[in-house]
Amino acid sequence: MCIKAGKDELDSVKNLMGMALKAVVAEALHAELEDVVEEARLVEDLRMGSKEARALQALIADTFDGVHVNLTETPTYAALLERVVLSEFQNLGDEAACGLAA
Repeated sequence: MCIKAGKDELDSVKNLMGMALKAVVAEALHAELEDVVEEARLVEDLRMGSKEARALQALIADTFDGVHVNLTETPTYAALLERVVLSEFQNLGDEAACGLAA
C-alpha cells in the first residue's frame, strides 16, 4: 500500500513528519492537537516551560532518530517543523533539500 500525502514524495514525507511532530508537541506540552498550528508560539501560546522543553526535546529525539533542536532558537511550531525536517534530511542532495525547505 502506498500513501501520498503531498504533491511529490518529499512533500509527502514532510507532511507525514509534520503529523508526527504535531502529536509529539501536543503530548510534551499537554496541548490539544488543534492548538498546535504553524503560527503557535511554543512558550506564549502552548505554555512551554523548562520541564516541558526537556520532555519535548526527548520526544523529538526518540521519534526522529536522535534529532536535537535548540528550542530557544525555535519560537514557533512552524520553525520547529522546519528544523526537524531539515535535520532529518541534512544529508540529501541540494535538489532534494530544496524541495523540503519549500
